[in-house]
Amino acid sequence: MAELLAPGGTVVVDDFTPATGWPPLYEGVVDRARLHWLGHPALRSAELRLAADLSAVVGTRRLV
Repeated sequence: MAELLAPGGTVVVDDFTPATGWPPLYEGVVDRARLHWLGHPALRSAELRLAADLSAVVGTRRLV
């Protein structure tokens, strides 16, 4: 998906439970989906808490 973004384009992946530690866990297991977006080499990403029980990962495609 990230490769489909133009440089400077933004992707939002929602419906995550907010992480409380590192590495982020979901039901006691490392949350690989969240780590994929947070660590994607083509993106600069951050997790945003939207509510006490909801967060989203927002990533912007690197220019270079």
